[in-house]
Amino acid sequence: MVPRFLRSVGLVGCAVCVVVSCGGARNDADDRPSVVVTFSPLASVVESIVGDAADVTVLVPNGTDPHEFAPSARDVERLRAADIVVANGLELEEGLVESLGSVPTLYEVTDHVTLRANDPHVWLDPMTIAEAVPSLAAALGDALGVDLADAATRETNELKSIDAEVRGILDVVPSCTLVTGHESLGYFGARYGCDVVGSIVPGLSSSAEATAADLANLRQVIEDRDVSAIFVELGTPSDVADQLSRETGASVVELATHFVPEHGGYRAMMTSMAHAIAGALS
Repeated sequence: MVPRFLRSVGLVGCAVCVVVSCGGARNDADDRPSVVVTFSPLASVVESIVGDAADVTVLVPNGTDPHEFAPSARDVERLRAADIVVANGLELEEGLVESLGSVPTLYEVTDHVTLRANDPHVWLDPMTIAEAVPSLAAALGDALGVDLADAATRETNELKSIDAEVRGILDVVPSCTLVTGHESLGYFGARYGCDVVGSIVPGLSSSAEATAADLANLRQVIEDRDVSAIFVELGTPSDVADQLSRETGASVVELATHFVPEHGGYRAMMTSMAHAIAGALS
């Protein structure tokens, strides 16, 4: 993979909702630096690196599926004024692809990590995110005119600590076999020894649709593998999950894969996921 670092082009329109830090883009009365991040798990990491060096805002409201988010023209000026925009990439932000292609300074996390094919769900593995931290901190520092090397070291250590905590939580699981809402837990499964055997929506995007044949095959997998839980997330059709549950006896467990708690940040999101999985499988 050849990384694309910072790209400089023109204007963009997207919707913005503050998540990790109050404030927003610059205006006549406020000349503080501005960082815009596409969605909340990444924004939590960026805010930890940036500290009080800039205001951090997020485009996709916390807990909203970035696959399905559609931008508004209302916040064009905020993105125009941002010193740097941080996105996930690999078309996770499906409705923002065209707009992100023309922001003045863009950093895409998926350009700086080891990828599993074209799977964009890199934030669900803290050690994959840790791969991007040095270059992310450098890009943020260049855009903001500050040295964030020490912050990068602290955040890398924090991500290693989160990884260790998640491993400890999952140690109680005798066999981590996962059926998911869509193909979102590939990085998580590879990191923590979980076998992802199927998904309700057969694709990397929650906007895809399952056919009757897809669901029949998944039902057979659940029965053959004695799967005890179906892990759903934003974008999973609840009626289909409930039907599979009735037909197979597997429970339906919701994972907050896109929601960062107000207190606890990215660590709380990841450990809550781990607890939910461990509780359902042990």
